[in-house]
Parts: sequence; C-alpha cells; structure tokens
Amino acid sequence: MRLKEERRKDLTKVCKKHGEETKITLRTIRRETNDELKRLQKDSKLTEDDLRKAETDVQKLTDQYVQKVDQIIKKKEEEILEI
Repeated sequence: MRLKEERRKDLTKVCKKHGEETKITLRTIRRETNDELKRLQKDSKLTEDDLRKAETDVQKLTDQYVQKVDQIIKKKEEEILEI
C-alpha cells in the first residue's frame, strides 16, 4: 500500500520533530556536562586549561552528534517522500 503525498509530508514533519527533540537532548547533556566540569574546576579538581580543553571536547562531540542526527533525518525524509 502506498501512502498519499499528504500523509508522507505529515510523516516528514514527525521526523523533523523527533530530530529537533534529539538535538535538544544533546544540548541539555552538553550543558549538564559543562556545569559538572565547572564544579570540578571550582573544587580544584581540574585546572583552568583542563576545563577549557574538556569544554572544547564536549562541544566537538555535541556538534558531531547533532550532525549525525541531521544526516539521519534527511535520509529518512528522502525515504518517506520516495514514491
């Protein structure tokens, strides 16, 4: 059974919504991780340099996974819209 075009477009919207929710979750994890790193630095368990390096690493990982989410959503949308 083939889906009508309108239904396929609705499904792509659902995919985009899930993708955005996933990216929000990733950013929340980044924020919580950075907060924990700052707490460790405040408690003198991390140096200022280590804190900056760790924050940079966390940002790189976040960017990497946000990009993966975007790729997956784009691929899924193409599959849904394919006739």
